[in-house]
Amino acid sequence: MEVATVSGVTDSFLSRAGTVPARSDADRWHQVALLGVASATGTDDRARVGLAGALLALDLPLDAGAVLTSVTSDDPWARWWSVLAVGQSGDLDALDGTLHAARAAVRPKGPDGRDVARMLADLAGELEALRGGDVESARFCILGHRARPHRRALIGGRSSAAFVVDPAWEELRLLRLGASDGPSARNAAHLPFDEVLELVRRGDAGPGRRVPDDMPARLSPQPMLEALREDPAERDGRLLRLATEVREERGRLAAERERLHGVEREIEAEREVLRRLRRQTSAARPKAAPSIKPPTTAAQAAALLGVAPDAPRQSVQRRWRTLMATCHPDRVEGLHPLLRERAKDLAVALNAARDLLAKPAGQ
Repeated sequence: MEVATVSGVTDSFLSRAGTVPARSDADRWHQVALLGVASATGTDDRARVGLAGALLALDLPLDAGAVLTSVTSDDPWARWWSVLAVGQSGDLDALDGTLHAARAAVRPKGPDGRDVARMLADLAGELEALRGGDVESARFCILGHRARPHRRALIGGRSSAAFVVDPAWEELRLLRLGASDGPSARNAAHLPFDEVLELVRRGDAGPGRRVPDDMPARLSPQPMLEALREDPAERDGRLLRLATEVREERGRLAAERERLHGVEREIEAEREVLRRLRRQTSAARPKAAPSIKPPTTAAQAAALLGVAPDAPRQSVQRRWRTLMATCHPDRVEGLHPLLRERAKDLAVALNAARDLLAKPAGQ
C-alpha cells in the first residue's frame, strides 16, 4: 500500500515511511516511529492506516486495533487491517462478524477497492477451508513449522493473511491469524488445502519463518528507540563494508577459478603425454610368438590332429574339419581377446597339419 501524497502535497513523514509494510522488521520499526509522529501531529488518516499495517506486520494487533479506532475515513485498507487486527488478537468469534462487515462496506472501485475486496473474499474462503469446508478456490503455502513447546505451523493464504494453526491428523485448528507481510505475500500461495495438510503432517517448514506465539505481544518502546538511534552514517558504513567483502570474495572466487583452470590444463597435458607414450610403447612392442606353433613334421601333424601318421586322407580331412569347427571365428566371437588369438593360432596350425598329412600321393 502506497502512502506518499494527498491532494498533491507530499508529507515528508509519509514519504520517508515508504510502502507499508516494509520488508524487514528493522524497517518496520522505522515506519512505526515515522508514522506514529505523523499520526500524532496530523489529521490525515493515511498515517494511522499505515501505522496499523506496520504494527500488524510486527505482530502487534492490539496496538494496531487501538490505532484503527481513530480512523474516520472509509479507507479500504483500514477495513482490511481491522479484520487482521481482530484475527491476530485471537478473537476468532469476532473475526467472522468483522470480516462480514468489511466485505459489505468495501466496494470494488478503484485499485485499492478492487484489491481489498478480492483479498477479503479470499480470506473468507480460506477460513472456511480451515474449518473443514470444501472450498476449491482456497490456496495456501507453508511459511514455518515448530515442534516445541507445542507443535504449531504457520501457513499463508492467497489473501496474504497468515494463519497460526495447531496441526491434527485430519485438520489444522486455527488459533489466530499471524503477522502478514502485506499483499506481496499472496504470490506464494498456490496449494490446495489437502496438499498443505499433508505437508504440515510431514513437518515441512517451507522457508522456515518463525512461528509466533499463540497469543500476541504488546508494543514495547525499546525496539522503536533502537531503530531511531541507528546512525545513518554507521548504517551506510556497514553496507559499504558488506559490499567490500562481497567484492573481495568475488575476486577470490575468480582467482580460484583461474587456478583450477590452470590445474585442469596441466592434467590434460599430462594425459596427452601418457597417451603418446602408450602409442609409442605399443608400436615398439615385439609381436608375440604364436601360442600354438604349426607342425613341421608328419609326426607333429598327426599328434595335433589326433590321427595315426599313416591315416587315410579322408580320415585326416574329417578330423581337420571337426577341429576347425571348434576355433571358427563365429564360435569364438565375444570371448576374451587372448582366447580369440589362441583360436586363430590353432586354425593356422591345423591347416599346416592337414597339408602335411593329406597331400596327394607323389607329393
